Amino acid sequence: MVVDIEGFGQIDELINTEKEKLKEAVKAKAAAFQNDTNSWHDNAAYDVALEKENGAIMEINRLIDIKNNIEIISKHDDGSAVDIGDVVTIELDNEEIFDVILTGKFLANSKNGEITLNSPIGQSIYKKKVGDIVKFKTHDNRNSLLKIIELRKTNS
Repeated sequence: MVVDIEGFGQIDELINTEKEKLKEAVKAKAAAFQNDTNSWHDNAAYDVALEKENGAIMEINRLIDIKNNIEIISKHDDGSAVDIGDVVTIELDNEEIFDVILTGKFLANSKNGEITLNSPIGQSIYKKKVGDIVKFKTHDNRNSLLKIIELRKTNS
């Protein structure tokens, strides 16, 4: 996985969020244990807290694994090729034309038209030039074709 420094920071934020969820789950588990005369046997509140605790631990471990295997990149400064932060007009499968913003974030804001470097389209257009035609596989393993129609450079 590749991200820019902002994307790397997003992973840290997500890990911290999950650590907070873990703390809350541990507190809830302790409270459920103390409030039930049967200890942890047949204690629904305890079971729910335990499930949340396990989920937070799994997510923390997943995010740490991603963080440990990440490549941090920065703009490559080639004015003619698609780079992080650029607005790119693409034509998908000779049908649909739309703009995307290539981002180095870990999580893109799709409502703003952002796509990550790790998405199929992001991987396909990164460092490509206007007029390039690229074949790629979609998330559902379908073959698609896209053409880079226009590139608008940004200062970010």
